[in-house]
Amino acid sequence: MMEIKLFPRTILLNALPLNSIKYTYFNVYCRRTSLQSIVDIIKHSLKLENYIRHESTVRFLSRALNLEIKPSSETYEYRDGDVLTIITLKKPIRGQEVEVREEDLDYFICLVGQGVQHI
Repeated sequence: MMEIKLFPRTILLNALPLNSIKYTYFNVYCRRTSLQSIVDIIKHSLKLENYIRHESTVRFLSRALNLEIKPSSETYEYRDGDVLTIITLKKPIRGQEVEVREEDLDYFICLVGQGVQHI
């Protein structure tokens, strides 16, 4: 029998806000991924929280994930165990609202680990 991994809390972000992580030293592990990988993670998440404000990106994600997601201007605060999915425009266009397509976006999955580094 195959074991299915469940993620306690998956976060949708448009960027990685380092100030949301309260550790003095930490490691961030990110990998570029696909929309389908993000869909799969969200399907196995107990809780999904959105912190993306860009309306066109949120509309696109709502359709792609088959979920109703609302734009958010809330501030994200990291919690241990969070799976961070970062969906960001490849080429942001300032001051214009454009309809976003899958190929207009970059997709990342990131995990944060507490670590000791000497700088």
